[in-house]
This record gives sequence, C-alpha cells and structure tokens, in this order.
Amino acid sequence: MEVYERINSLLKQKHLTKREFAKRLRDLEPKLHSTGETPTEKTIYKYLDGTIAVKIELIPYIAEVLQVTEQELFTCDKKSRKKFFQNILKTATEEEIDIISKRFSLKSYEKTVVNEPKKTYNKKESSLEEELISLLPFAPKPLLQNLVVKLKELKEFNETL
Repeated sequence: MEVYERINSLLKQKHLTKREFAKRLRDLEPKLHSTGETPTEKTIYKYLDGTIAVKIELIPYIAEVLQVTEQELFTCDKKSRKKFFQNILKTATEEEIDIISKRFSLKSYEKTVVNEPKKTYNKKESSLEEELISLLPFAPKPLLQNLVVKLKELKEFNETL
C-alpha cells in the first residue's frame, strides 16, 4: 500500500473529508524544503490522489492531523504494528510505562502484574481466585465481557515484553 493510499484509508476511518484534512494540514503551516512555502490545497489534493509523491517533510504534520504515529502512515498490518510496539517497549522510560499503564486503566499496584505475570498462585492468592470464581455467576454479562477484554489485553501486553 502506497503512503497516499494509507492516508486515504485513515481519512475514511476517521471520517475526515479531503477538504477538512487539507485545511487542518495547512493550519499547521508546514514549510516545504524546496520552496519554503506551505503546500496549497491543490497540491495536497494531488498528494492524496497519488499524482505527486508526498514530501517527507510533511509526514510529521500529516500524522498529527490524523492523530496517528508517523509509522502508521507506512504500515497497517498487525505484525508490523506489534514489532513497532515491541521496539518501543524495549526502551520505554518510566514516564512512558506510566502512560501505557493509564491506557489500560491500571492502578499503581497493578504495575507489577503487567511487568511480571504469574503462572502459579500461592494459597493466599488462590483464595482470592476462588472468591472471584464463586462470585462470577452474579456478574452481569457486560461486566464479564469487559473483564475478558481487559485480561486479554494484559495477556497480549505481557507477551510482547
């Protein structure tokens, strides 16, 4: 998939018209190295149609308008996204880990669960598991579905570490 095709795909996903995209991009006032000018609306349409190649210096601005990472403009398959995320996690700072934790709505004491998932539980913890299992029949279906989603997210996250 070409970059202009990926941009158009993201425009559809985000329900943005080409006109609105062009306006937002121009509002950021990116300057082209070749001319020192902001691209015209007509030029932006040509980028989106694939008539002319997207200039590399516009990539950060385009990503900002679409609220995606620059990497996402070049790839959209799960394998590439996973590899990209794994590379970020390898070098993540404490502040970045905190941002990730907030994304998963984790409390500070749950960070240890994310960093070190347990495969076995001791007696104290197994009583907690037993209590949880005994209460599951009383949980409404949406709560159970949300719990499954969150646990799967944590499992996938741990597998990338």
